[in-house]
Amino acid sequence: MQQLKHAVAHDIDADTSQSAFRSFAHPGTSIIESYLRVEDDVHIRTLCFKPAEDTDALPIVLVTGLSTVIESFRGIMQGITAHHPVIYVETREKPSSRVTGTCSFDMDAFSADVCAAVAHHGFEENGYILAGYSLGAAAIMHGYAELHSKPNCVILAEPVPAFRFPSWSMPLVKGAVPLYPVVKPFVKWYMRHFMIDTRKDMEVMRIVERALDSADPVKLRNTVLAISGYQAWDRLERIDRPTLIVATSGDTLHNHDDIQRMSSLLRFSEWVDMEDNTRSHSREMAEVMRDYFLKIQP
Repeated sequence: MQQLKHAVAHDIDADTSQSAFRSFAHPGTSIIESYLRVEDDVHIRTLCFKPAEDTDALPIVLVTGLSTVIESFRGIMQGITAHHPVIYVETREKPSSRVTGTCSFDMDAFSADVCAAVAHHGFEENGYILAGYSLGAAAIMHGYAELHSKPNCVILAEPVPAFRFPSWSMPLVKGAVPLYPVVKPFVKWYMRHFMIDTRKDMEVMRIVERALDSADPVKLRNTVLAISGYQAWDRLERIDRPTLIVATSGDTLHNHDDIQRMSSLLRFSEWVDMEDNTRSHSREMAEVMRDYFLKIQP
């Protein structure tokens, strides 16, 4: 993994952040929007949510999936911010990131984003919960050993230990940037008819469509090319904290067999199937996370 440089955050006007993100939090939550420098030319956005009332609950660092937007996490965010402080991390492929030069979009880079967010907040050993969805979960698995302080527990929702894109799609991805407005409807059509069973899980299609509609075509292209073929199997043995794996068996976009295999390779894992993305992105998911955290405490 690349050397992590000193992380510096620049806060956005608090009133602006409160107004823009209030609907994603429990009533009374205070919100601070910051830009965190990971590298000289890379700044990522983090959103810090603090509950209205002080609690003893550990902060949750939440890292989301490929180009996903916070609109897809409204339910879970409203639930977890009722009790836990939350650091919502938008990795560098998100449209919110500020990339002013040439940088990497491989798994080392995404892991550096996660490590920078954890290091910046100065969490003590076992002093926070680390949670990730899809690409965010893969970044956690990849970079876990590089964390300066380890979490109390890990939550991996719809994790992707192996990225497999159709071989025919790579030439399309390489040349798609100038034609993105034309290519995007085809990608949505293909995923709806060949990759996602909308009868079992319509919400995952909505999440994908929001991501594609908001994506930065250059960042998305660079990310897909960099992570295609990546596998995290040899990284799983390094995770030495209790780990909850959240699967969605009705979601055909994420490989259910791979997620099941993960549970046999992680040393301290539990498994829960929430069946679809409507549930895994809802207030119910917030309750699952909180129940797991309380369950494993001594």
